[in-house]
Amino acid sequence: MEDLQSAARPKLLYVDDERPNLVALRALLRDTYEVLIAERAEDAFILLESHDIPLIVSDQRMPGMTGTEFLEKVAEAYPDNARMILTGYADIDAVIEAINRSQIYYYFKKPWNETEIRLTLANALDSVRTRRKLIDSERRFRSTFEQAGLGIAHLQLHGEILRANSQLQEFLGRSEAELLGQPFRNWFAGFDPEELLSAPGRVAVREASVPVPSGARWSRLTSSVSLDGKGVPDYLIALVDDLTERRHTEEQVIKLSHAVEQCPVSIRITDRNGVVEFVNPRFTEMTGYSAEDVVGKPADVFLTSQDDAGSAKSELQACLAAGAAWEGERLHHRKDGASFWARVTVSPISNRQGEVTHYLILKDDITERHKLEEQLRQSQKMEAIGQLAGGVAHDFNNILMVIMGFGSMLTADALLSSQQKEKVEHILESADKGAQLTASLLAFSRKQVMKLEVVNLNDVILHVEKFLTRVIGEDVQLRSVLSAAPLSVNVDCGQIEQVLMNLATNARDAMPKGGVLTIETSSQALEERSVMPHDTGEPGNYAVISVSDTGLGMDEATRSRIFEPFFTTKEQGKGTGLGMSIVYGIVKQHNGYVNVYSEPQVGTTFRIYLPLIETVEAGQRRQGDFAPPRAGSETILVAEDEPVLRELLQSILTEYGYRVILAEDGLDAVEKFRAAESVDLVLMDMIMPRMNGKEACDSIRSTAPGVKVAFTSGYTRDFVYLRDSIDAGTELIMKPVQPMELLRRVRDILDREPAAGARV
Repeated sequence: MEDLQSAARPKLLYVDDERPNLVALRALLRDTYEVLIAERAEDAFILLESHDIPLIVSDQRMPGMTGTEFLEKVAEAYPDNARMILTGYADIDAVIEAINRSQIYYYFKKPWNETEIRLTLANALDSVRTRRKLIDSERRFRSTFEQAGLGIAHLQLHGEILRANSQLQEFLGRSEAELLGQPFRNWFAGFDPEELLSAPGRVAVREASVPVPSGARWSRLTSSVSLDGKGVPDYLIALVDDLTERRHTEEQVIKLSHAVEQCPVSIRITDRNGVVEFVNPRFTEMTGYSAEDVVGKPADVFLTSQDDAGSAKSELQACLAAGAAWEGERLHHRKDGASFWARVTVSPISNRQGEVTHYLILKDDITERHKLEEQLRQSQKMEAIGQLAGGVAHDFNNILMVIMGFGSMLTADALLSSQQKEKVEHILESADKGAQLTASLLAFSRKQVMKLEVVNLNDVILHVEKFLTRVIGEDVQLRSVLSAAPLSVNVDCGQIEQVLMNLATNARDAMPKGGVLTIETSSQALEERSVMPHDTGEPGNYAVISVSDTGLGMDEATRSRIFEPFFTTKEQGKGTGLGMSIVYGIVKQHNGYVNVYSEPQVGTTFRIYLPLIETVEAGQRRQGDFAPPRAGSETILVAEDEPVLRELLQSILTEYGYRVILAEDGLDAVEKFRAAESVDLVLMDMIMPRMNGKEACDSIRSTAPGVKVAFTSGYTRDFVYLRDSIDAGTELIMKPVQPMELLRRVRDILDREPAAGARV
C-alpha cells in the first residue's frame, strides 16, 4: 500500500459522462490533487486497477450504470477508499440509501460549491488515511499474534479465553472453537488471574507440564495484564513457549552428564593440542590426581615413565595422525606411586565439518582381570603339572608294585640270610617311600576322591606327627595337646593329614627364627548358627583342631584374604598360593568350617571344626599288622599288559593255591575267558592296548553277567570314575598294592555271594 503522506499529491478519480464537467473539476482541484478522469465506469475500473486512489467522485447519472451502482461495485473491490457522488435533487433518495449502507462517504449537490468540495475532500482523505492506518495496525497485530513463534492467548479478566493463535491451538491439540470461552486454567493449573490483577504491572513466569491429547508437554507461561488508555485492566495476556524439545534436550544433557560423572571408566577430554579440559570423578579415584592437578595441563596418557611407555606413545601418535582411535593395555602409576593395569582408548572428537577439535581418553582399570588371567595361567600350569603327575604316578605305581611284590616274596624266602633280608627290607622301605611320593603327587594334582572312614581324630594327629617334624625343621618345637576323650569323625584321613601338613608348612614359614607349633584337639557344641569372619557354623557338636604358631602373624588385610586361591605373602616363585585354599576346600568337603585368628608379631591360630559322630564307635587306624590271608583254589583270569607285573601277579596268586590264567591285554582276556571252563574272578588292569579294561569287562559280562571283576589301576580314583570306566560296586584296587593286601582283597571278593548268572 502506497504511503499517502509521502506522495506529492493524493490521487482523485472523477467519473462523469460529460466532458466539460471533467475538465472543470480537474482544473479546480489540480493544485491540491492529481485528478484522474473517466467518462465511463469501465474506464474508471481500469484506472483503479493500476493506481492507488483514495478519493473517488462520480456523477449519479451515467449511461448504463448509475453513480451509486458504480460506487457500490467499487466498495466491494476497493473498500479502503472514500467514495462521493454528485447528484441533483431528483436522485437524493437513492444517494441517501447508499450512504446508509456505508457505500458512499458524502454527496455533493449540483452545482458544486468549491469551498464545500475542498473541505469535504480534505476530511475524506484524512478518514481514508486514518482507516488505512487502523487496518495496517490490525494487520500487523494479527501477523504478530499468529506468527510470533509461541502460543498467545487473550483472556477475560476472570481467565476465560477470548482468542488463541494457531501456535497455542497446535500446542494444546485443540481448535480455536474448542478453546474460546474455556477457563485457561483447564490446561495451565497454576494460572491465577487474581494474582495478576493484584499487581497489574507484574509479569508472572512459570514452567509446568501441560496435559494434551498426546500425553503431556512442557511449557513456560508468561502472563500479564493489558491496560486500557486510562490504566484500567482491559484483558489478560498469556504467552506459552513450548519447552518440550528443550526440556528433552536438557534431560538428555543431564543424563549424559550423570553418565559421565558416574561412569566406572576414567574419562578425560583434551583440546586438539592435548591440554586437559575435563576429567570425571572416576579419573581421580583411579589415579589419585584431582581435577585441579591436571586441568589446563598437557595430558599424560600413560601416567608412567618414559621408559615404561616404550613404543606405545609413537603408536598412539601415528593412530591419531591418521584420524583413528588407539587402544592398548599398559601398566600405570597412581599419584602415590602405586601401580595398576589399565586399558586405554584415545579417540579423536570431530565437529560437523570433520575437523578434530578434541580428544577423548578412556581408561578402564583391569588390574583384577590381569590378576585373574595370571591366576588362570597359574591354574592351567598347575593343571598341566597335575596331569603330568597323574601320568607319572601310573607308570611309577606299576614299577613300585613289581619292586614291592617281589621284595615281599623275597622276605618270605627261607634261603635268604638275615643280612640279605635286611637289605631287601631297605629296598621295601625305599619302595614304600616311593609310594608315599606317588600319593603326594596325586594329592598335589587333587585327583583323589574322598575315602571316608570313622576314626578317632586323635589317632590322625598322632599318625601325622612324625611327618610334621620333618616339615617344620629342628628350630621349631612341635607340641601336641590331645583331648582325653576320643573324637569320632567321619573323614578321609589322607586329606586331613594334608590339611595339617599345609598348616604346618605355613607356620614354619611364619617362624623363620624358630618358635613353637602347637596342635590341640577338643570338642565344642554350637547351639545356634554361628557367623565367623571366614565361615558360618551350623548348630551341632564338633571336633576342633587348633593349630597355633608363635610366628609373625597377619594384619587384617592379609587375614581377610588368607583363603583366596593364589593369594600369597611369599616372594614371587616361592609358593603357589593354593595351600590355604586347599585347606578350606578339604574342610568344607567334610561339612566342617575353618577360622583364623592372628595379630602381627603375636602369632596365628587356625581352628578347624569337623562334625562329631556320636553313634558310631571310632576304630583305631590300621597300622599294617594283619593276619595272613587265607589260601584258595579258585580260577582267576589275570589281564595285565606289563609282562613283569603279569609274572608277579601269577607268582603271588599261585603261591596261595589259586589257578591263574594270564592274558596280555583286554582282547586276549575276552578270548581266554570264553575258552575257559570256569572263571571265578577276573583281575585286570584298566589301561591296556587293543581293548581297555572297561571294554573287556563289558564284553565278558555280555556272556556272563554275574562274573566277579576287580580292576587294578595306577591312575587316580577320580580319573577312573570321571571316565566312567567302572560300574558302581565294581572293585577297584589301586596300585601299588602289597602282596598281602592284594591277597586279602582277592579272598574277600571271592568269599562274597556270587551274583546271579555267574560262571563258577
